[in-house]
Amino acid sequence: MFEEADHVMPLMSASKLWSDLEDTVEDESLFKNITHLLLVQSVAVCLEKGKSSSASSALKWFENNHESPQNMMVKLSTIVTQRETDHPFLMSFSFSRLLKTIKSYLDAYLEKNPSDYLLKEATKMVQSSDNTEGLEDVMTQDSSLSEEANKSTENRKEKKKKAVCLRTKRKLLSTKISDMWETDSCKKLFVSLRRIPRDELSELTSAKSMDTSKIEKTRKPARKWTYELDRYLKIGVRRHGQGNWSRILMDFDFDGRTGTMLKDRWRVLLKTNKVG
Repeated sequence: MFEEADHVMPLMSASKLWSDLEDTVEDESLFKNITHLLLVQSVAVCLEKGKSSSASSALKWFENNHESPQNMMVKLSTIVTQRETDHPFLMSFSFSRLLKTIKSYLDAYLEKNPSDYLLKEATKMVQSSDNTEGLEDVMTQDSSLSEEANKSTENRKEKKKKAVCLRTKRKLLSTKISDMWETDSCKKLFVSLRRIPRDELSELTSAKSMDTSKIEKTRKPARKWTYELDRYLKIGVRRHGQGNWSRILMDFDFDGRTGTMLKDRWRVLLKTNKVG
């Protein structure tokens, strides 16, 4: 359909095809409008790409192959020489306007000449797609049935293998082995009682008392509350209130003391009237 020459652009080939359809177009003004739009857009595309030489060659091609109005050709030649890509004349004959006019022509033509051939081909395509879908459904059903049959046979084989394994295990295990094993709970308990003399009792009690004295000695001595720690406690109670010991611990360093220790110290301060 399009010319194979390198200097001929698609829009130029489209204008040649459009000129061959002159007899089929009833509206002469519409035909001239589309030819003018193809001419202007062929030049505008070259200018947008920065190819002024291609734009001038396109003008010469239209002069040789089409009967274009002289004033339009002169205006386009001046635009090409000045390289005015944003000229109002080019904007008035825009590409979007070309598409709209061609679409309006096609809509009007299809209204008058409805294409029965396209509708027949479309129905054939729909019927063929329905048939293929039906075949696909049959194939899927067959495949699902075959898969179910394979699964049932595999399950039967596995059950047979399990039964054989159980039989062999039962033969290997003997019933007499269970008689040889006895749990500790079955054994009888034996308790022996012995009377301890007084000397041994006194030694045992003295040893226990020594152990307890050692434990008492190893206990850490109580840490004293310094004036600085009392001051921290008073500031914390003023800031957060009585009972919020965890927050007070976060504000100051109380030398490893806990919230209960802070509470006990506060009670002591209240009893001694050191806090109002």
